[in-house]
Amino acid sequence: MRSGTTEVTRLGILGCGRLGMAVAAEVAPRGDWQLVWQHGRGMPPDEPVDVVVDASSPDALEAHLAWAQATETDLVIATTGWHPATVEAFRNAPIGLVTAPNGSLTVALFARFARLLGAYAATLPSAEGFLVEHHHAGKRDAPSGTALRLAEAWCATSESAPRLAISSLRAGHEIGHHRLGLDTPGEVLEIQHRARSRATFAQGLLTAAAWVRGRRGLFTMDDVASAVLDPIVRGAS
Repeated sequence: MRSGTTEVTRLGILGCGRLGMAVAAEVAPRGDWQLVWQHGRGMPPDEPVDVVVDASSPDALEAHLAWAQATETDLVIATTGWHPATVEAFRNAPIGLVTAPNGSLTVALFARFARLLGAYAATLPSAEGFLVEHHHAGKRDAPSGTALRLAEAWCATSESAPRLAISSLRAGHEIGHHRLGLDTPGEVLEIQHRARSRATFAQGLLTAAAWVRGRRGLFTMDDVASAVLDPIVRGAS
């Protein structure tokens, strides 16, 4: 669809919780997006869209994936707590799928730091790693999807990377706080990310939705971020 010379992407949102509402609020002032519908759990409306952001719940994901495959609608999976096999079963569907346990592009950069830190830790005697993550009391999955992504990055480049101990806290109103540390007998290095607003997740999810539209296959938020982050990282190295 076109409005003047601007191509408009028709968006559907699954989920009416905090994250789903943040995505809807981000779309509202933008002329290149049209929010066609926002729906909770269950079967989405019949009205076709170009791409959907699923911020509903993990137990609804399989049905949403089946709907996306049947309607050939690209999907960004922003919910967490699902089993990897649920998504893997749709790898060869004729659509584009992005798994985005954290929509922030800054967190994608954090994952690159985690990969480097894990590789470095593997070269140090008596090195240990730790990851502390804190979310609001209502978040059900623990560790968070972001914590699992950072843990995966930690050991991605070296099989000898030391074990990463993960601690999860569910209390208060914290949106998301992740602290990754490398601990040795002589020194400690910590990297942390703290979300101040869900708007940053919503912005990244829209970036993912625009990127995946028209693609085929199963992707991660790291794939989405590569076009933005890799030139920066190469230039700084």
